[in-house]
Amino acid sequence: MAEIRQELAERPVRLRNVIGFGIGDIYGGGAFLIVGMLFLFFLTDVVGMKPGLATLMFGIGKVWDGISDPLMGYFSDHTKSPQGRRRVYFLWGIVPIAVTFALLWLPIRSDSQALLFAYYLFAYILLDAALTMVMTPYSALPAEMSSDFKTRNRLSTSRLLFSGLSSLIAAVVPKMIIDAFPGDPGRGNLVMGIAFGLFFALPWIIVYRSTWENPASRPPEEDVNIFRAFGTIFRNRSFRVQFLMYVFAYTAMDVLMALFVYYLTYYLERPKIYSLAMGSLMVSQLLMMPVYMAIANKRSKGLAYRIGMVVWIAGLVSASLLTTGSSLPVIAACCALIGIGTSAGVLIPYMILPFVIDVDELITGEQRSGVYAGAMTLLRKTVQGLLALPAIGIMFESIGFVSGAVQSPETLAKFQAFFIGVPAGLMVLGFLASLWYRITPKTHAILEAELVRRRAGGAPEAADPETRRVCELLSGVDFDKCRLGAAQGPRKA
Repeated sequence: MAEIRQELAERPVRLRNVIGFGIGDIYGGGAFLIVGMLFLFFLTDVVGMKPGLATLMFGIGKVWDGISDPLMGYFSDHTKSPQGRRRVYFLWGIVPIAVTFALLWLPIRSDSQALLFAYYLFAYILLDAALTMVMTPYSALPAEMSSDFKTRNRLSTSRLLFSGLSSLIAAVVPKMIIDAFPGDPGRGNLVMGIAFGLFFALPWIIVYRSTWENPASRPPEEDVNIFRAFGTIFRNRSFRVQFLMYVFAYTAMDVLMALFVYYLTYYLERPKIYSLAMGSLMVSQLLMMPVYMAIANKRSKGLAYRIGMVVWIAGLVSASLLTTGSSLPVIAACCALIGIGTSAGVLIPYMILPFVIDVDELITGEQRSGVYAGAMTLLRKTVQGLLALPAIGIMFESIGFVSGAVQSPETLAKFQAFFIGVPAGLMVLGFLASLWYRITPKTHAILEAELVRRRAGGAPEAADPETRRVCELLSGVDFDKCRLGAAQGPRKA
């Protein structure tokens, strides 16, 4: 234990490491936003795919992506290489990131809906594979780079700040590139895809050089069945709460972003203000992240999350009052209010993840960052693929939406009800789930002290009553049944 601490003490997390780690989410934040906001519109209004088929394609892709995430987490936990079990994937992913993003925006001209569906499903699965290969190991790193509460929060906030910055760029620049080819939007989309593929791929060199892995955290000696490993995470009460907060906030974001361009184009009849509207949303989202981080550090992440959900709902209510005659400042202010709310929804679930992993270590005696990083997205993307995205397709079909045409007042009214009501409902559920979140600076300090004591061989029965209470509160498991204890003996580096 002393050797481990000495080695970790020689690797302080400096500002350059915090920044270098955060740069990795330029890909996650920007790519997800561009795909989430523009790809469905690209399929229906540029390529000519029917909305029902387009959303079905998304659904199938998301289900596959959800399955691949925990698989990647498992492989990441068990990888053995000179570059580590996480960081090696950053190097392997550089070329696939650039190529798969460009292929997604290749305009296929065909009258065959089956051919269009097959190609873009294949391209979408390839893109998801590249995302999974790097983002799942990446999400596992904060739990390994530091055990300090505030340092982990700094790493997570840096990640989300770069994600927000990338999202801001992704909200404004891609549409500008596409609009630079007014007579050929297909070509504009392809140029945009090539440019952003390189933009997303190259930063991983910096991430690789700026990060490291805990030398005490090594691949499990026993080859545990992947499905059993995944199933055991649900014993963790803190994970169950974190998952609900995550899936409700991010599914609300998915619905909002997928329909936003349609809202501007067909409901407000203002497609040219896309960059202004999204820029306002993303700037406010980015600026509010340090505020939510301060609330999370001083009070609790649950409180910061709930504040964001309330503001987000208020923003959606204000959006419901907009009309085709609303002024640009009013529209921009409404989008900024939504951005202030989404900032907490984007930031807080990822800030929570390293601490949920600590609770799992108490329960299992293992450091399973990869399993958790993959599993948290499995369930979210399964919900997204089987429920949210098909619901969008069904909505388009049922309200009589016709791509590229003037929509009837009845169609627009039903569209607005879906656009506002579904995200708002999901946020209410997320708010309620957050009331059960119990990891605070105080309770985490008690948990961390117990982990250190028991890694060194301390007996479970030696814990004081308050430690037992807190550990059971966070884990949902009887304290005496937690595996990390004297029976295991001290860990070796």
